[in-house]
Amino acid sequence: MNDRSFQLPDSAALHSDDELAAIRVDRAQTELKHGRALAVLDPQGAAPLLLVAAVETLTPNRLKWFTSLGGPLRLLLTAERCQAIALPQAGAARALPLPAGITVEALQQLGAVLPGQVAPELLHEKLHPEAAGASDATPAMQAALSLAKRGRLTPALLVAEPPSLLPGTLEAAHLLQVSTSDIVRVQRDAHLRLRRVSDARVPIAAHEDCTLVLFRESHGDAEHVAIVVGRPDLAQPVPVRLHSSCLTGDLLGSLRCDCGDQLRDAIERLAETGGVLLYLAQEGRGTGLGNKLRAYRLQDAGLDTIDADRYLGFRSDERDFQSAVAMLKSLGIQRIRLMTNNPKKIEAIRSGGIDVVDRIPLIAPVNPHNARYIDTKRERAGHLRGEEQE
Repeated sequence: MNDRSFQLPDSAALHSDDELAAIRVDRAQTELKHGRALAVLDPQGAAPLLLVAAVETLTPNRLKWFTSLGGPLRLLLTAERCQAIALPQAGAARALPLPAGITVEALQQLGAVLPGQVAPELLHEKLHPEAAGASDATPAMQAALSLAKRGRLTPALLVAEPPSLLPGTLEAAHLLQVSTSDIVRVQRDAHLRLRRVSDARVPIAAHEDCTLVLFRESHGDAEHVAIVVGRPDLAQPVPVRLHSSCLTGDLLGSLRCDCGDQLRDAIERLAETGGVLLYLAQEGRGTGLGNKLRAYRLQDAGLDTIDADRYLGFRSDERDFQSAVAMLKSLGIQRIRLMTNNPKKIEAIRSGGIDVVDRIPLIAPVNPHNARYIDTKRERAGHLRGEEQE
């Protein structure tokens, strides 16, 4: 009987350092999405700096476990969320000391997971005059917040900073560990890795000669689709539309936005000339469907679309368009005529090395439900009108 133990090959032989970092970060954001705690290590990946859990997926048992650690607990919020609830010195992400006995429901209200205004008595500054305990987020905390955003979670984290923890303790608690340097490395990686998965001819109502090409991100669960309408001439600038997914507008015909109208108009116009529509998995300007619906409730309460996202802790637009650049290059497209009203899309595609020859306006009908939304995009987000130049 052969009792020799089987030795797995070193994973470093299969992946580059950047790929290994991306794998660890992908696993870390998955832990947060599933309600599990995470250890954020120092840049060298040695000593744990923080233990964190997402407020959105926090459970009473997980909060009890954090409390059992014995040290002080903090609530980590982005600068946008701190400004929305009028915290002092809210120009940066802040870590708020938490009073003993705080509940999951109270944390989720502070973190904007639950609807409604924050009760003043929940704010530590109001409970304790010595509010100096609130502090600016450390680089490790900032890195942890980025993980929550990558997972399309509301960016609010429960944080513990134990004075010392042995690696064996973390393993016994089944906590995944990720270093701050891994998170920063992935954030700074200018090259998004996409894999072309499959393609097929799919006749559509606007044009029977249509091909769908599926792309999947190598590190993550996002899938993007290129819809090639007709037979565009790649020797000439190709008409292209970048369309971020909008379940409510694209599928249900929601009147709250202009997304569905823009999608259908773009397809019909591409059917006349040939071209490509890139359907990008970036719901809610990159915040995810859950946060988009939270923002809708805030809009019903009086906020515009930008302030609603900021109230939830997000920037006015969390999207990036590296995926679109990578898809165009995979399709052999280097020069385009971009169908958009958003000058930031033009800038992003050009910065990725694609030549945007000109802009094709895409103006959708205005109705009583989306008028404020469209005005906000023009007045606050800089979207262009008609033939207006960038």
